[in-house]
Amino acid sequence: MFEKILSELKTKYKNLGLSETILKAKAKQIEKAVKTEEEITDAVAAVEEDLAIIQSITDQNRTLAKKVEDLEKKGAGNPEPPTPPKDEPTPPTGDQEPAWAKALREQMEKQNELIARIQQKEIAQTNAQKLQSKLDELKVSKSIQALIPSNLTFENDEAIEAYANEMKVKSDAIAQEFGNAALGGMTKPTLFSATVKEGEVSPEVQAIIDSKKS
Repeated sequence: MFEKILSELKTKYKNLGLSETILKAKAKQIEKAVKTEEEITDAVAAVEEDLAIIQSITDQNRTLAKKVEDLEKKGAGNPEPPTPPKDEPTPPTGDQEPAWAKALREQMEKQNELIARIQQKEIAQTNAQKLQSKLDELKVSKSIQALIPSNLTFENDEAIEAYANEMKVKSDAIAQEFGNAALGGMTKPTLFSATVKEGEVSPEVQAIIDSKKS
């Protein structure tokens, strides 16, 4: 299924010029989320916005990296520090970061933070799908599932499975408690305690017959 997903990603998003590494990572994410091949097309279409953002950020990072590289090469050929703009005061020492370098660094930091947030969002969505699948597999009651916070985070698949098993134990315990309560509230059947001879009826049955006559 992975190869089919990867093929559809390459075909649908070939205009974005994304690397093989990015497409493979996205294909692995989709593979974990879908259960049948019929779901692949919709799942591939659903990641269009994420891939477009990654493509945009990747392009910007390439541009910034190229600018830094060009500036470094220029600096290597000219040992003298660049002349600062007229409106910008000359740094008192050589330790102060130039404004252009600071601007580039801050821009790249912001973009890296955005990429990290996108990746965290994707991980959270994948973990939520894994947890839901495991809860359904264990037949955890919907009432228990409704109480599970939506912002849970897990370090790995083992943590997801452990949490799902814990919810299963609680679900079974509550179901047993309700079952016991229901049985305790039922009216116990009346037992005919008297022993009667053949052809006769018990006093309880006779009382019912007499009440009908009256």
